[in-house]
Amino acid sequence: MLRLLILIFLFCYANAQQEVLSPLEKSGYQKLTSYEELIEYVNFIVAQSKIVKAESIATTKEGSKVIALFFSKGNFGKEKDKLKILFFAQQHGNEQSGKEGALLLVKKLISEEYQYLFDRIDLALIPQMNPDGSERNQRRNSNDIDLNRNHLILTEPEVQGLHRLFNKYYFEVTLDVHEYYPYSDSWKNFGFYKNADEQLGLVSNINISHLIRKFSKEKVLPFVQKWLNEKSYSFCEYVVGGPPDREFLRFSTTDINDGRQSFGILNTLSFILEGKNGRDMQIDNIKRRAEAQAETMLSLLNFAYQHAKEIKKLVREERKNLINSKDDVVIHSDHFKNGTKFLLPVWDVTNERDTIIEVENFNPEVRQILSIKRPKGYLVNVHDTLLINFIQNHQIKYSSKIPKRSKLIVYEILSIDSVKHEGEYVVRPIISTKTIEHKDLDGKYIFIPINQIYSNMIVQAFEPESVSGLIQYKNYRYLIENKFYPIIKVK
Repeated sequence: MLRLLILIFLFCYANAQQEVLSPLEKSGYQKLTSYEELIEYVNFIVAQSKIVKAESIATTKEGSKVIALFFSKGNFGKEKDKLKILFFAQQHGNEQSGKEGALLLVKKLISEEYQYLFDRIDLALIPQMNPDGSERNQRRNSNDIDLNRNHLILTEPEVQGLHRLFNKYYFEVTLDVHEYYPYSDSWKNFGFYKNADEQLGLVSNINISHLIRKFSKEKVLPFVQKWLNEKSYSFCEYVVGGPPDREFLRFSTTDINDGRQSFGILNTLSFILEGKNGRDMQIDNIKRRAEAQAETMLSLLNFAYQHAKEIKKLVREERKNLINSKDDVVIHSDHFKNGTKFLLPVWDVTNERDTIIEVENFNPEVRQILSIKRPKGYLVNVHDTLLINFIQNHQIKYSSKIPKRSKLIVYEILSIDSVKHEGEYVVRPIISTKTIEHKDLDGKYIFIPINQIYSNMIVQAFEPESVSGLIQYKNYRYLIENKFYPIIKVK
């Protein structure tokens, strides 16, 4: 009798394990996962698996929680040989497949088939960064802010929570999951739509370690492409821009205000994933879209598993080099042609078939236009609330002690001009410099040293001529409204 009961229990347990379905699957792929369903599913997964824990990392304006799932066979982030990985999805609320793909991935990761990954990896997964936007199927959050343009100034609770999480563990690998919309009229009139199931974007800011950029291009990219092609998904490196005969195509922005470059500038192995959106930007083709996103995330986890030691060593050494760097910092770069032609997978509108077009008007190379010598640091007025909040939100190191034997450089704003960057005009003040003496500054300023992991970000944020600087944001335009720029450079 006891043996029979045991067999019945094992049979029921096996069936229960098979019945783990995401909310999207439960609906037969007919209904997107709501916030309430996501929370219920997360609670169910945590109860099902010993390797998963969940916690809220932020609360939105409307009171929704941004939930992170932590996958680990041990004490998360505490085992020095484990590679720490952070995936986050749906910063844009109308890009639904990232969330759905992440929830499909969760189901895979708690199965026995993928337990090997966590012998070498600790994974934090945020399925939904923008719950308020998701519920309305709108790009922005409930404060009407694009979260993926908020990673420098950090005004939004969702993005603040993500960066607090990063700074708690200093993840070596990050992935920001998005969708791209290929169905615009300009592309339709061109006769082709971009048509890759998945596009993977690499870091492109040239202040980021060239070894990390090389590793991403030469090792990660071909691995992911091969993995997806074997699963019958089409793939392309992430490119942006309009139809090739009218606007130049390039790799994605070098700006440090998005989820990929903001972590990449800290010498993280960082990526953006862009799956193909549906025509209605909701349920259209959601099964394939979600499964493709889950498969791409899984491919990156497998690459990380196979190269865990190599990645840890690379990131550790390049972050150490960053802290001790004496190199100049590029504060303006742009995209240029180098003779490379690009093979772009597209859908032929006229003939209704997949094809590939060769793009000659392609600008793959990022080159510097303006750089400065790396300073010793900067001085910020203790009464400048916005700048102090900026420093504290990023957990940038600072000191109340101002170096006594350093030259202090003040920028004088002569006039306000603009400069073209990535096809748009951005603010560029015309400046001159003057050296001032160190007197009557103690207690009025804090000193932000450059020898820290935020080194390159600090320079790009604080320099008035930087195309990625704080002055590019309305909140910080006051910095150039008076004769003297209030951030003092310590030479």
